[in-house]
Amino acid sequence: MRRARFVLAALAVGCAAGRQLVTPRAEYTLYRETRLAPSVEARLGAANRYLHVSPNGAYAPELRAWFGNAERAYVARAHDKLPLLLAYAKALPDGPSIGAVHERIEELEAARRFVARRASAHEQRVESLEAALERAAAQRKTFVAELTAWIGALGAVRSYGQPLAALPPDLRERLELADPAAGCPLGVCVRSLAPRFAIPNASTQLIPREAAYSVELALASGAVAGLSLHGRELFSRVGEALDLRPVSFGDPQSRAEAIGRTLLVIQNALGSALAAAACERPAVSPVVLERNCDGVHVTVTAAVDPGADDVIAFGPETKPPTKAVKPQAKRPKR
Repeated sequence: MRRARFVLAALAVGCAAGRQLVTPRAEYTLYRETRLAPSVEARLGAANRYLHVSPNGAYAPELRAWFGNAERAYVARAHDKLPLLLAYAKALPDGPSIGAVHERIEELEAARRFVARRASAHEQRVESLEAALERAAAQRKTFVAELTAWIGALGAVRSYGQPLAALPPDLRERLELADPAAGCPLGVCVRSLAPRFAIPNASTQLIPREAAYSVELALASGAVAGLSLHGRELFSRVGEALDLRPVSFGDPQSRAEAIGRTLLVIQNALGSALAAAACERPAVSPVVLERNCDGVHVTVTAAVDPGADDVIAFGPETKPPTKAVKPQAKRPKR
């Protein structure tokens, strides 16, 4: 029995060796690649080449049986995987599924381009929105800073009753009074401004705003009589620029908060000279702030009707009325 097994084994080895001897070297080398290739794509490519070169070769039945199932399984697994499809197209340029593989590659690459374009468009929208938000923030900051500078400049005037030339040079420049001697038409010089800004809403979009206001200088007989800064619902616009929330007369709470925020800006702009308790005067609606000292009288009035102007008025300090002293009745002589 042991001898019989040995003979059978020797015959099997001899048959394999004999098949190698009768098989052309190139055919066997190609077959060997299908067994030893480092990747499944390389094995499929080698098998595909063998079956094209030697369709009736000694190893063709074996490779054909393996290749059919393995190739179909690979293509199915690679259906949504572009790297695998590209690897198939490279390893099997004339494989049985090359047409379907090329079509699927085009589909996936088109989808990838679409996703890339969409991502690029989204990124551009985000960048555009960020730029718009930054620009809007800069505009709001500029609006409040410029308004504060105007209030400070007007509050610093102490030359009431004097010619235009007595105004501070920086204020004359702001009012664009190139020739103070020329005076003002009809006794009023006006400088109008219309700064624009925007505030974000809940959906990260921007709500545009225009905070138009005017600065007026009134003359009496060629002398400075008064100054004012006023604008349509100006205090609402200031509140929006600071709190980033819409303000309207339809929402009294938001309007009141906007006026409160504006008063802080005005008080800060007026500085310490008008901050003393002795400067305060009782404010009776619609007046929301009144200061009277150091040679100047400031009155801040909030509009009570939609679309009306909020006003900051400046003039010379007013003295409280003197109380008339009643003459004492003469006592009758005794």
